[in-house]
Amino acid sequence: MMNNSIPKVKTAHVLLVNVDDRHAAMLRMAFKMYNSVNYHLIQPEEDIQPELVLVDGDAEDGEATWQKTKDSYPNAVVVFFAHQVPSITAPFLRKPIKFETLFQNLRNLKRGNGVWLADEKTDNQSEASEANKPDSNDARKESNNSGHSITIERFHLKHTLLGLVQALSQQKDDTAILHEGKPILIVFPDIAKVLLVIESDALQKLCQLDNVEWQTRVVPSTTSKAQLHAKAKLKLQSFIWQLSIWTSRNRLVDPITANTIVKLKAWPNLTRLAYLPEAIRLSAFLVRSPVALNMLYKLLPVSLDDVVNYIAATYSIGVLEIEQPLTHSAIQQEQEMILTKEVSPSASSTAENDETAEDTENVVRKPKGLLARLMGRLRGKNT
Repeated sequence: MMNNSIPKVKTAHVLLVNVDDRHAAMLRMAFKMYNSVNYHLIQPEEDIQPELVLVDGDAEDGEATWQKTKDSYPNAVVVFFAHQVPSITAPFLRKPIKFETLFQNLRNLKRGNGVWLADEKTDNQSEASEANKPDSNDARKESNNSGHSITIERFHLKHTLLGLVQALSQQKDDTAILHEGKPILIVFPDIAKVLLVIESDALQKLCQLDNVEWQTRVVPSTTSKAQLHAKAKLKLQSFIWQLSIWTSRNRLVDPITANTIVKLKAWPNLTRLAYLPEAIRLSAFLVRSPVALNMLYKLLPVSLDDVVNYIAATYSIGVLEIEQPLTHSAIQQEQEMILTKEVSPSASSTAENDETAEDTENVVRKPKGLLARLMGRLRGKNT
């Protein structure tokens, strides 16, 4: 027997006419993420009547194509999709796509609203009908940031503390890292934990050093490892995540560039990792669809700083998949990442770092006993 209590999701068939690949990909991704209505893109050769047809008015003969399409689909709402208003009366959807208002606009257009009247004599602020007007915040963002290029600095993992900890986590030996002859931490790959010897504030300052020849020492086999393991309180993945935040500092990690396609292999356990703004929203998006980084920035209303810090953190702990890595020569040619988008301030998400807060407080203030003797032995060895 059918369970009538399960709500049925309505399907709306959408046809794109002369819409370029970039806008088509953005719409396809938006439809995939939207659950209230199943917007389904169809092809002209399919024997399906669309409810909505989007005609690219910026294409050559856009208005003529719109009229021809309208004649071909008399029962559909044929939308003029363009940057500028048409000189004809037509349902109008303005470019660029704003995902926060896209589906509201599509609903209004299906209901017969959002029609641009060709004989209207209005200024730029009332060119579109109420269905397509951005809210005051959108208008402010577009006015202040439309066409503004943003240059993103990049950093390499080589010679950073983050890169070294990553490398040691893949080895078998328990290894101490030293800076200027003094031990700062010990990595225990077999139990996936870290023993921090210095204060966390000092560690954060070391993460800001991008070109350092670090020293390493394998922990002597004669040392009582059980006691050292008991002192190690920081989980390795949480520690690398935190190091990546301190190292990134709003920079993009190499080898990822603006055109690299990224996707999450698995949702990171955000309740056990240091807080990152918008981590939940970015995770929910990237775990479902691969996307180029520059498009991700345009699709979601989050700040660029939050995006690049999140990318660095997920890449560092190994949950971010690069599906289309650039060649080395292409990376050399693109030394800087430049994006254009309407920048919106990031919205605060709820903090999910209960266990990480406990981890980061578990710092060894002063090495004592066995640990003190081990530190002395490590300091006494030559590079």
